[in-house]
Amino acid sequence: MVSKAAKDDFEDLEAQGLNPTLEDFDLLNQLALPLTDGAETTSANFPRVGWAGDIPFFQPTLAAFTWYHGYAARLASDDETANTFWWFALAHAREPKFFDALQARDEIEAAVKAWVESLPVTREEIARAARYAVTGFSDAVAAKNDDGRAGAPRTPLFRADRSEAAKNLARIEEQLVAACAALKCPPASLMGETQTRLDALCEAAAVELGKTVTKDQAKLQAAYDLTLRAITKRLREEKKTQQGERAK
Repeated sequence: MVSKAAKDDFEDLEAQGLNPTLEDFDLLNQLALPLTDGAETTSANFPRVGWAGDIPFFQPTLAAFTWYHGYAARLASDDETANTFWWFALAHAREPKFFDALQARDEIEAAVKAWVESLPVTREEIARAARYAVTGFSDAVAAKNDDGRAGAPRTPLFRADRSEAAKNLARIEEQLVAACAALKCPPASLMGETQTRLDALCEAAAVELGKTVTKDQAKLQAAYDLTLRAITKRLREEKKTQQGERAK
């Protein structure tokens, strides 16, 4: 993918009689893309999908979070059940209004049971796919027990203290209200979006309205500007040296 900003600046350098290299363009392009496209715009990473066989597990959307914390997690008596409910939520995260009919205990348990029994993949495959859908690739190293063994995996979303679910729901509600106001959209139309995607949409809307950019955007812009300045300085020095050599 080519950034228009990087392409324009590259051509501007050439118009100044400088000789930027392909490496210069590649560097500018890599720095410019996050500014114009955000972190979740390519088909490779938005929405992030983990595959267990041919079963997709999607990056969690507002609908998945809301259903899990509002209904499913309250019914989970242990980590294994909580994990299964969470995986079910990820598998159906992008289906419009899918969770609307799953609020009562018997409805949820029946739907999840039927789904689990239909899966042609192992628990380990599901866990791996779901982990990628939620966190992507991670370089984090798991902590060890006293005997040197890695700790047993468990869902980070299961909490003995049910107040955590209430806090998560409150954060989602606040984000949804802010997004509805910024994007002029009804809540239902945004439930299929991920939280990070929703933040990106709101930031884009803010820029369109002439509002102040975020700290992250400012950092990205500063990195790009400084790099362009350094490249320009180097190319001018190279041109000056070449002119001096020709004058001898």
